[in-house]
Amino acid sequence: MGALPFIFVIIVDALNTISELEKAAEENGRIRNLIISEHVTELMEENFYVLHALALNPAIVQYLEKPTREMDHVIEKLLKDTNSVFKDSNLMALTGKNAIQLFRTDNSILVNVKKRQHFKEAMEGRDFVSDVIVSMSTGKMIVVAEVAVKDSVYKPVGMLQRNLNLNALQYFVDTQGSNEVSILILDRQGKVIAYSNKIVNFLEEHESEGRYKFIAEEAKGDSGSIHMQVNGEPALVNYSKNKLTGWTIVTVQPYHFMLEQVYTKIFRSTLIGLLMLFIVSVTAYLLSVRVTKPIIEIKNAADKIVKGNTNIEKIEVSSDDELGQMAEAFNKIRSARDVYRIESELDKLTQLYNKTTTETVCKVKLETFGKRDNPDSLLALYVIDLDHFKEINDTLGHQFGDKVLVEFARVLRKQFRPNDCIGRFGGDEFVVIIDNLPGMEIILRKAKQIKDVTENLTVDGKITGITASIGIAIAPQHGMDYETLFKSADKSLYHVKANGRNGYYYVSAEDIG
Repeated sequence: MGALPFIFVIIVDALNTISELEKAAEENGRIRNLIISEHVTELMEENFYVLHALALNPAIVQYLEKPTREMDHVIEKLLKDTNSVFKDSNLMALTGKNAIQLFRTDNSILVNVKKRQHFKEAMEGRDFVSDVIVSMSTGKMIVVAEVAVKDSVYKPVGMLQRNLNLNALQYFVDTQGSNEVSILILDRQGKVIAYSNKIVNFLEEHESEGRYKFIAEEAKGDSGSIHMQVNGEPALVNYSKNKLTGWTIVTVQPYHFMLEQVYTKIFRSTLIGLLMLFIVSVTAYLLSVRVTKPIIEIKNAADKIVKGNTNIEKIEVSSDDELGQMAEAFNKIRSARDVYRIESELDKLTQLYNKTTTETVCKVKLETFGKRDNPDSLLALYVIDLDHFKEINDTLGHQFGDKVLVEFARVLRKQFRPNDCIGRFGGDEFVVIIDNLPGMEIILRKAKQIKDVTENLTVDGKITGITASIGIAIAPQHGMDYETLFKSADKSLYHVKANGRNGYYYVSAEDIG
């Protein structure tokens, strides 16, 4: 009879584990969504970078304003050479402001795209990624990225279009699915762009006809979790909206996987309890230590993860059964959470990353940067100091000075991509880290943009009159670790201050001491 209380504890603890597993599943789904959304953003930004560079070519603008046969071969070479950047043969098309395509790299019939949403967005001067549409020339399902081509007075005179290859995105989504999690990417209309077919038998977009639109309609806000029926099965659905495309990233985790783990624990625990009725107290004690301690450790670890406590040690469970699998899963969640918890560590005044978070982000970016596929890409670190900011505090007061810092943070954020790191180190010192840059031209252009917006900074309807001194460090030229890069940027900042302030500079690699 002495084993009965132990059996009762095991069963109650296993039932309580349902709630903990659900919370862990929510966190697991959120992390998967973040990874996939970041991948989608990087894919789209890569296309936009190339399209913008092409749209600035004078030959493109000239051809749109006055197309001639003599220019056909020039335009053909420009558009087809672009595919060499992506190492594919996706369609590139140039369209005039009358909505008639002027050139296509696939040599298909030129079509009128006046009714297409991406053409309307282009004529408004906006970048745009379409939902899933049917190609007018091939009849295939595609997604289109477009940018406007503008004349010398920045008026749209046409559109550059690139049909996106979704096979690579589909492959990436497949790799993120698992034996317990299925993934969907839905466009704004609720149609399927990509999916992993591990558990839930999702249908392809052209077969589903918006069958999963109900998930997108239930997904309120930027992210969250929903309990719903998916293909006739109760499931936990985690979702997040990709800000660049408006698409919804969805992970579906059927409840029966979580319940199976709990039922298995209850069944095995009950058998152990019955057997313990016939075993001596010493054997019962050894079995209780072996079974209950790992479960308690896993439960406590789950509690800490859910409450946001990241200072937990790795759970050591050497067994190969469900306990070992749970321990391994919680260890992975803990490691992944260390990366994504930085989102909540913000500077209270400016809502930028604080110093600790900025350093962490930089180290994560450098680790990823060291494994980059493109060896010619660059990473830049900017250290920004607002010149004579102390004089503003002394003459106009600290409240006005705080307004200056908040407004500077706002305009600074507008100059960079959503995935770039912008932080405040305290006082009037700011740090920006951007990666996956194609060359020095964009690095210096960004520095000039920071300088210009600072000179024109307005608070309460008045120009503040402050300027910015900017020190720049570049990886890999100046180093591949955070401390070395920051030292180089700080040395560059000192050079700017010593030469009259209000400027930007980066030291040569040979000058780094």
